[in-house]
Amino acid sequence: MKDQFQQYGELGLGSRLKRLSEYMMKEIQMIYIKYEIDFDSYLFPVFKVIIDQNIATTTDIQEKLKYTQPAITQILKKLMARKLVDYKIDASDKRKKVFQLTKKGKKTHQDMIPLWKVFDQQVKNVTTFNSTNLMDHLTVVENKFIEKSLSKRILENLK
Repeated sequence: MKDQFQQYGELGLGSRLKRLSEYMMKEIQMIYIKYEIDFDSYLFPVFKVIIDQNIATTTDIQEKLKYTQPAITQILKKLMARKLVDYKIDASDKRKKVFQLTKKGKKTHQDMIPLWKVFDQQVKNVTTFNSTNLMDHLTVVENKFIEKSLSKRILENLK
């Protein structure tokens, strides 16, 4: 049976991308759970900016990710609730909070590095091929995940 979104052509692009994004987040979340890593997939972009910069303000994160200020604040609160990130008040501007990884955040990051390498490689394996347009490319990716789930691909390569 043909996927209804695929029949909508370009009109269904946003919905298909959202569905694919949600699918990938769910599949990666399953891996975090299996490896007992206290982390949610949607926290990744903000967490990674802080890792890459060592310290970051909400403005730094906003510039890097193009997220809204409320979205960043919400994610930072969740990272702090998990004790992965903490902040200091900027010495030169008392209005600024400077975020950095906690000791637990650094350990969690180290635990995730081998997983991220496999995540990256498996997504590349599924998405790297030639196609004539985005819709065809998306169909091939969706079909590859129907053939074998992302989490199964990842688990097979973590062993």
